[in-house]
Amino acid sequence: MTSLITRPMVRDARLWLELSLAALLTGLFAISGTVVTVPLGVAQILPLLWRRGHPALVLVVVALATLVHLRLGMWRVVGYLPAMLALHAAAASGGRGVRLGLCAAAGLALSVSDATLRGPVEGGLVSLVSFGVVWVMGVERGQHARERAALASAAAQNARLRAESAERERLARRLHDNLAATVTVMLVQTEALRHTATFAPPERERVDRVLSAGRVALAEVREAIADLDGRAAAHAGQELAAHLDRLRAAGLAVPAVPDLDLPPPLEEFFHRLVGEAATNALRHGGAWVEFAVAGRVLTIASGPTGPSSPSGGYGLRSLAADLEAYGGALAYGRDGERWVVTATFPE
Repeated sequence: MTSLITRPMVRDARLWLELSLAALLTGLFAISGTVVTVPLGVAQILPLLWRRGHPALVLVVVALATLVHLRLGMWRVVGYLPAMLALHAAAASGGRGVRLGLCAAAGLALSVSDATLRGPVEGGLVSLVSFGVVWVMGVERGQHARERAALASAAAQNARLRAESAERERLARRLHDNLAATVTVMLVQTEALRHTATFAPPERERVDRVLSAGRVALAEVREAIADLDGRAAAHAGQELAAHLDRLRAAGLAVPAVPDLDLPPPLEEFFHRLVGEAATNALRHGGAWVEFAVAGRVLTIASGPTGPSSPSGGYGLRSLAADLEAYGGALAYGRDGERWVVTATFPE
C-alpha cells in the first residue's frame, strides 16, 4: 500500500522527535538541578539519539554514566529517565542476549546503587519495579514490531505469489483462446469440406475421426481451464485461512469469513479482498474487522483507525479495477472512526 507519507518525511520527523526528546531531558535536568557534572549529564542524554540503531551500546554508556552520576550525588528521580529510555530501546530492538542479560544487569545495577542511597524500599525496590515495568513495555513493543514485520513480509510474499498465479492464469487463458480459436476454425472448415466434397467411404471415415478428435480436444481445453479456476480458488481460500490466523495471533479480532457462493474467478478475488482489508486494518492500528453480507454486496469494516491516504493505496485501487473488469464495483473510505470497504459482485 502506498501512502502520502514518504520515507524521507518519516526520517525527518523521527530526527525532530529525537532532538525534541533530548532538549526536553536537558531542560528537565537543568530545572530540577539533577546535573552534578555536565559531562556526565551529556553522557546520559546525548547517546539516546542513537538508541534505535545501537541499543546495547547506548544502554551500556547511559547506565554507566547514570551509575557514576548517582555516586557523585545525583539524587533527583528525573536522572533515571535516560537510563529507562535506553533500557526500553534495548528491550524492544536488541537481541535475546541483550533483552535478557544486558537489560537485567543494567536494571539490577542501578537498583542496587539506588538502594544504597535511598534505602532498600524507597530506593532499591521502587527502582527495580520501575525498571521492570519499562523492560516489559520494551519487550512487548519489540514483539509487536517483529510480528508486524513478519506479517508485512508474508503479505509481500503472498502478493508476489498472487501476481505469479495471475500471470500463469493469463498465459493459460491466452493459450486456451488461441488453441480454441484454431481448433474451431479447423472444425468448421473440415465440417464444411465433409458436406461439400465427395469422399469415398474410407476417406469420409477419416474426416469423421478428425472432427471427433477436434471436438474432444476443444472440450478438454475448456475442462482444463475450468479446473484451473477451481484449483486457484481453493488455493486462495487456504492461503486466506492461514493469513487470517496469523493476523488473529497478532491481536486483530477477525470473525469467520462469510460464504458468498461465488464462481471460481470471483471467489479467488473475494479471498484477495478479505486478506487485503484485514492486513490493512492491522497495519494501520486497527483492533477489529467485521463482515456484513446483503445479497451480492459484501461490506468489510475495520477500526478504530484506517489508511492515512483517502485513496486507500495501490492494493485497493488494483482490486477495484479487477472487480470492475468482472462487472462489479468496489468502494472504500472512512465512516467516522471506521474504515469501510464495500464490494458489489455481479450476478
